[in-house]
Amino acid sequence: MRRTPLALAAALALAGAAAVPAPNPEGPPPGHTGGFGEPSCLTCHQGSDLNAFGGRVTIEGLPNEYVQGERYLLTVLLEAEETDLAGFQLAARYGTGNEQGRAAGEIHPLNDRVAVTMGTNGVQYVHQTRQGSGMSAPDSTSWSMEWIAPSTGNSVVFHVAANSGNGDNSPLSDLVYTTDVIIDAETPQLGWRILLLSVLPLLLFIALWIWIFRR
Repeated sequence: MRRTPLALAAALALAGAAAVPAPNPEGPPPGHTGGFGEPSCLTCHQGSDLNAFGGRVTIEGLPNEYVQGERYLLTVLLEAEETDLAGFQLAARYGTGNEQGRAAGEIHPLNDRVAVTMGTNGVQYVHQTRQGSGMSAPDSTSWSMEWIAPSTGNSVVFHVAANSGNGDNSPLSDLVYTTDVIIDAETPQLGWRILLLSVLPLLLFIALWIWIFRR
């Protein structure tokens, strides 16, 4: 029996929806931050342009310059209207030097809303859990973590992608936002005590030399 145009259109629509990847409430697969040539959440959540008007994602708690080995409380904040479910993925990598693109420092979750998955490239990918996909406030949600700065002084770039889901249990018509932040290492400052200790042996040697030759 020949299908009517309406029935054919419905069948094509269903086939197209089935071909779209399913959402990932436990967190996106590694490598979807939008940085260093990676795709973003748009790979699975389709139907809208990246960084569409009406929302944004930010990383709060980052210093202008980091102190090597220091611990920082970071918060990924997603602001988007009419969001029912949300997710994110973040990575911290060296932005310059021989280690460019490699993991920079360590990131640890602070609660069950956040988890870390190690990628095959050795990079930590921080993301929401199923518990963390719910909204923490109307039209906004956040995820917290601790970042331990690396022991080397190269610049670090943070890439984050976040998804604002409309709660229809499909990846269609969701909104995806990305951002990146680059910070440099703080230049070590020598205090007067350190400077004094460094020149003290020389001063003692000069004083001893003068005392000997004046005798």
